[in-house]
Amino acid sequence: MRQPKVDHHRRWSTLGCECYLKLAVFNPRPEIVICAGHSVTRAGLCAMVSMSTTEVAAQVSSPEALNQWLQTQPADLAVIATTARFESIFQIVNSLHVENTLSVLVLLEDEWIETAETESVALAQLMSTGMVSLLPMDVSADEIRNAIVAILSGFNVLHPEVSEILFSPAADNTFSAVESDEIAPLPPREIQVLNQLASGATNRAIAKALNISEHTVKFHISAILSKLNVASRTEAVAVGIRARLVML
Repeated sequence: MRQPKVDHHRRWSTLGCECYLKLAVFNPRPEIVICAGHSVTRAGLCAMVSMSTTEVAAQVSSPEALNQWLQTQPADLAVIATTARFESIFQIVNSLHVENTLSVLVLLEDEWIETAETESVALAQLMSTGMVSLLPMDVSADEIRNAIVAILSGFNVLHPEVSEILFSPAADNTFSAVESDEIAPLPPREIQVLNQLASGATNRAIAKALNISEHTVKFHISAILSKLNVASRTEAVAVGIRARLVML
């Protein structure tokens, strides 16, 4: 969250530390940056994401402009509307110079389902970043707002159609083939963490839910990836589902 902003004009008219602290103006509202190529799209998204609990901090027209803005200003969520293929989206997200606190909501325009079906590997890579949520552009404003609330609460959001493609049998060759009897046993805590990953929770949300530190969460995730013989969180969830370690 943003640091408190002090009203310097009223600072000198107060007496005592307690009064001074009361004049510190906190801005607890998460800040959102909108990225879309067309001004009409940006304006529409601005209206759709506007809520009393959030603040639209900026609107930019390209990933390059978004990256430049993020290098000088903090943000909690970047909303990107794009027609790019998943491989290009992965490159965009991977190139962002951001802190670990940034989440990204990608709104997919045009015939994204056809792209997803032919780019399952790139889609898996994109989801393995742990910071991306995916929705079609044609969802309702309420669905986008609900997704934003969930994301800012520490979860990743996947539209059901995206999940269906990502974890479909046709996409099994995207992930390492691991049978249940080949998997090293996972202790109860690691199974809990794996199920949290399957729900889309970030490391911070997992730490809060399980009452452990983020460092411990990272340790468990590293152990899970090693035992399941996979390279990403998304692959771990897929293998966990097939091995019946993840409760759907």
